Amino acid sequence: MSWFRRAGLTLRRTLGGAVRRAGGVTRSDIARLHGALAVRDRRLDVLAATLDGLSAQADSLQRAHNDLGDRVRVLEGLLSIDALSRFIRHTRLRREPLVSVVLPTYDRPDRLRRAIESVLAQRYTHWELLVVDDGGEADSHGVVVEIADPRVRWMAIEHAGVCAARNAALAIVRGEVVAYLDDDNAMDSDWLYAVVWAFEQRPEVDVLYGAFVVDDPLRVGRQSSGELPRTVLSAWNREVLRQRNLADIGAIAHRSGLPEARFDEGLRQLGDWDLLLRLTKERDPLVLPAIACYYMTDAPNRLTGGPTYHADLATVTARGAALAKT
Repeated sequence: MSWFRRAGLTLRRTLGGAVRRAGGVTRSDIARLHGALAVRDRRLDVLAATLDGLSAQADSLQRAHNDLGDRVRVLEGLLSIDALSRFIRHTRLRREPLVSVVLPTYDRPDRLRRAIESVLAQRYTHWELLVVDDGGEADSHGVVVEIADPRVRWMAIEHAGVCAARNAALAIVRGEVVAYLDDDNAMDSDWLYAVVWAFEQRPEVDVLYGAFVVDDPLRVGRQSSGELPRTVLSAWNREVLRQRNLADIGAIAHRSGLPEARFDEGLRQLGDWDLLLRLTKERDPLVLPAIACYYMTDAPNRLTGGPTYHADLATVTARGAALAKT
């Protein structure tokens, strides 16, 4: 029963009792009074329903406002990416430090070739590429030999997962800056230049992440396909990071030698999210509005949504919650 109906009922009872006590009032007078109160009750109910409808409309408008705000932020991000991409084409670096690119691979020689070629195509040329074979059966070493570029190094480990492969590379990197790439993705040709430029401009920054382009957002979760590519650049928010990942591993770069720059080899998935939590535990990263890589969702044996996903998700979110308490 609405508040208005309860108030009307109370009023009816009060007036009815007063009229009976006053005496000298006919039954028809009492009936007319009850009828008037009934009309008031109906009007109050209509008013209450109208207010409920207005409240629902207000909620709908708030959701629309939030959605519009999200869309505006996306557009602002795209404009920032375009502006920076144009700007760095006309900049010169003061120095050119060595950048180490870590690339784990597992039984994807054809896609590995494309990934390596995207590094070879970099505008910034002072890099080393560490290809780590995670105990696969396909000949990844042959791909590296055919490419025949002394900047590309190859090593193999016993099969232990992508995080272990990345750690093996991190143990031998020689660069001042570390970037990442997966074997089924491709690096944007300006990415390493943008990374070096950003660290040069912001000497106080140790970690950054950029944007990436997903070829088919519907296919990311293995649910459907057919959507056009979409650019993803998440705003920095420490609380959100504790709930979900904000960047793909191919969009993360950091200065070498950071003690937090190590992957949890117990994770088969979500290692990039766990790494970003570690790297930003005490200091915020720089969000660099530049395209880092092109994320492909059509490769076989993708880790996303694999059998260890829920266990790995529980591990990483628990760590995020623990960081919130420190």
